[in-house]
Amino acid sequence: MTSDRHVRPDQPVALDWPEFRLECHSDGYLTFHWHRNGSVESHVRRCSQVRLLPQGPDGLSQWVFHLRFPEGPTPGLLVIRVDVAADRLEEAEQYTDLLRRRFGIPEQAPDAAEEAGWQRVPVDSPEWIAAPAGPASEELFAAVSARIEADTG
Repeated sequence: MTSDRHVRPDQPVALDWPEFRLECHSDGYLTFHWHRNGSVESHVRRCSQVRLLPQGPDGLSQWVFHLRFPEGPTPGLLVIRVDVAADRLEEAEQYTDLLRRRFGIPEQAPDAAEEAGWQRVPVDSPEWIAAPAGPASEELFAAVSARIEADTG
């Protein structure tokens, strides 16, 4: 990756891996390119969040970009996930920091529903398909709730 201090304004900042390349162009466009599979290009202002998720049991971390397209007749969200090998993690961290500093991309986009908190739908609510919930559903609810509370990312 090119260091932020040595980047000419007219040159893209690139992260170049054997099968993947990410470029942030001087005009503000991000280009995600998988050498064998294709490319995605979007203006960085569409990037509502970028996160680098911790290493999983497979030894890979995940880089997650959310690109939002709220205006127009068909608003949308494009989530791009890139697997990051352990030996590339530091590069991905540096590039993430560069994007955040240069363009103010947050780690997590503010979400009003998320800020309202996690609430269980009451059993007598019309949103329930079937009530009461069985023991397996109660166990699943408890497990999911515990994971949400423990989630740091």
